[in-house]
Amino acid sequence: MLFCLFVISGGFYNILENPPPYIPYYDRILTLHPYMSDQTVYESIFVFLTNAAMFMGLWLSYRSTQIAYDRDKANRRLLIGIGFAAAGLFGNYLIWEMKKTVLG
Repeated sequence: MLFCLFVISGGFYNILENPPPYIPYYDRILTLHPYMSDQTVYESIFVFLTNAAMFMGLWLSYRSTQIAYDRDKANRRLLIGIGFAAAGLFGNYLIWEMKKTVLG
């Protein structure tokens, strides 16, 4: 699973292209690359963490269906799983929107 997260977050791109960790832009530092086809190292790390949160949330939600003897524990896992999945999805959406408007 970690290998899949590594590939999805752009790990091979980071190894092959060796992108910068940030982009200097006048008097500030951008951690998002202004073009959709490129990324920085910090972007890759953020995408890795958000995808990991989504996977963890889906996995916890699935595991909550396996608990038949303790309803409270199953509900707790389900809610935590939904929270992680929503946080991961929101993080991916956030970086997508920020990347679209980073220089706009």
